[in-house]
Amino acid sequence: MTNHFLFHAVFLGQILLISFYYPRQLLGKMGFVLENYPQDQYPRLYTKPAEHYRKAQKSFRILNRAILIAGLVLLAVLVNYPRSGEWDKAIATWYFLLQFFPFLLLDIKSFKEFRRMRKANTRGTRTAVLQRRGLFNFVSPALFAIAIITYVAYIFLIVHINQFDYPWFGGYTNIVAVTLLNLFFAGIVLWHVYGKKLNPHQAHEDRLQQTEIIAKALVFTSIAATLFISISIVLSALDLRHLQPAVQSLYFQLLAVLCLQVYRTDYINFEVYKNDAQVT
Repeated sequence: MTNHFLFHAVFLGQILLISFYYPRQLLGKMGFVLENYPQDQYPRLYTKPAEHYRKAQKSFRILNRAILIAGLVLLAVLVNYPRSGEWDKAIATWYFLLQFFPFLLLDIKSFKEFRRMRKANTRGTRTAVLQRRGLFNFVSPALFAIAIITYVAYIFLIVHINQFDYPWFGGYTNIVAVTLLNLFFAGIVLWHVYGKKLNPHQAHEDRLQQTEIIAKALVFTSIAATLFISISIVLSALDLRHLQPAVQSLYFQLLAVLCLQVYRTDYINFEVYKNDAQVT
């Protein structure tokens, strides 16, 4: 009963944080931009009529509310019906994927918006800031070192656990999986550092700030993912699997806190979206 209560409490946090708090914050930012940076004064910020973005806001709100209600109903069912708890990890995982679906749709729409911006950008001459960029311009060496140390410690953990021949243990495939995951994160970071900017009107300083936010978030995500997998393996080895669902739900909440940093708007220079703005 105590184990179920712990999972229920943590799962409630997952529901409210990802499907109530963050959507509310993001909708507030969307509304602020539409209200304070109207299309007639900032035409480069929009590729479609303002009503299109208001409808997108409404769809985002409705979808998140539906997922929020579904999560609360699911939690009520879990609380009132006895069960073994063996499916709690799967429940937390599938609901987390459902929670991130509206944000995924939002990102897809953003990429399409940037593509339309590039097509509509008829300015013949563009200027660029010739400034050499590297990973450590955006991520401190200390943070990068922590990520490397965490990864190396994980390898030592796998080597140690592998000696005990646990039937559930995947052996060195765990190292391969985490290595591929970290390479995936590294690829995204390097793409943002060295790749072409998606938004043709974005100010140079804004791009640097955005790249720093994304790079730091992904390095922290790498550390968090490695630690989460390590903790899950240790809990299994200590026969404490009943704690894994709560730990996994906490991990999802941490991922949300890290990943949703990309939606910050406090650093954006909106002046570049005016008609007479200088594109860099």
